Formats: sequence, C-alpha cells, structure tokens
Amino acid sequence: MRASVVAVVTLMLLAAPAVHADEPVMSTSADLDGDGKPEAISVQWADGDAQFVLKVGSATVRGKTNDAEVRGVFITDVDGSDKWKEVAVHMGLTDDDSRNTVYGFDGKTLKEMGSVRTLTEVRGNGIVLSDSWMGFWNLREKYSLDRKAWKLNHVPQELYFVGTEATVKQSFPIVRSHKDKAVVANLAQGSKIQVLAAMPVGAKRYGDYWYLVKSSTGLLGWTQVQNLHDKTEGLPWAG
Repeated sequence: MRASVVAVVTLMLLAAPAVHADEPVMSTSADLDGDGKPEAISVQWADGDAQFVLKVGSATVRGKTNDAEVRGVFITDVDGSDKWKEVAVHMGLTDDDSRNTVYGFDGKTLKEMGSVRTLTEVRGNGIVLSDSWMGFWNLREKYSLDRKAWKLNHVPQELYFVGTEATVKQSFPIVRSHKDKAVVANLAQGSKIQVLAAMPVGAKRYGDYWYLVKSSTGLLGWTQVQNLHDKTEGLPWAG
C-alpha cells in the first residue's frame, strides 16, 4: 500500500456546514442569464411520463426521467463570480432514485450541464459536492464547473472517506488489497475497528466497494461489505 494513500485516509478533517438547495417548485422566475430581467421558469411532467419539459423564457428542452418522479425545479448558483445562475430539475423520492439535472441558460438556449445525485453543497466557487447514501456511509462526490463548455465535470477519487466505527462480533480477516488476499490481520471478536475509506471496484459508479479497515492494534487492511454487515455491529445501517 502506498504511503500517500495511508496518509490521506488517516487524517481527521473538519467539514464545513453544508449549503442545501431550496425545496423544488413546478414554476418560478429568476434572472439566469444576468441581463437584469427575470425569466419565467417551469417544468411540465405527468405521472408515468419518460420525459419532462423544462421551459425558461422562450427556450424549451426535454429531459429523461429514468423512471423517477419529477418534483420540480430550483435555482442554484454554481459560480458566484460570473453573471449566470443555473436551474436544476429535481427527480426522485428516495436516496436510491434521487437525481438533479442541471441546466444553464445563455439568454437564448438551455444547456444541459450534467446530472448529480444530490446538490449537497453549492457555495458559488465553481464546485458542487454531492452525497449518496451507501447503506452505512455517505459517498461524497465532487463536480467542477467548466464554464466554457457549460459542463459539470465529475472529479473521480481513488478512495472515498467513510469514517465510521464498529465492534467485531465475529472474527474475520483483513487483507492486503482486493487483488492480493494475503492476510494482514484477523480481527479479534469484541475489538473496535474503524472503517476509514471505500475503494470502488469495477466499472459501475455505485457498484462494488472494498473497505479499508483499521484494527484496534493499528493495522490496516481491506475487506468487503458482507463482512462488515454480517460480522460487526454498531455501523449506522439504514435503507
């Protein structure tokens, strides 16, 4: 394991308070293109439709629902240093189907900038932070605004911070890596462990993860979610 990886996951970071978006509405108005005149903004969708229709002024665009319920739109400002604001179409009722498709308006046309699970933090610095609940931890993803391309670009991470503690109720091994199954330690029953980070394995965005665990003796190794679910207690599991 590289020293840089260990250093990153063992640091304790203090998170700033989140900036959450407003509740979605089916229609509103806002000055999206910075010309000093507010545009009428609305989203049209009927239960069961595969598409929604977003209207800003005289501009119209259609977007896919991916079988999620359209709850409305809200206004956000990804980059407070420029003149534009953005409108997001919010879909879904649960963590599993939540989705926000973000659009920019240049005064003439609507531009789809990207889709994120949640708009957890939008501070006007060109960065969007998005949280997804992963059973017992929040997966935090970063998106960076490319204003020239009118796109929110996903910034992938090798590891995602977990930061939870559990008690081992049945001993299980932690291994060197998901490819190298050499045992680093067998976790003792009744001992406390820290789940430090998660590493995605495979092509699916929200698919399989391996988890970096710190033992009560200070050793680091990897395990899969089934061991954490079946052989530990104290993790904040929620559906």
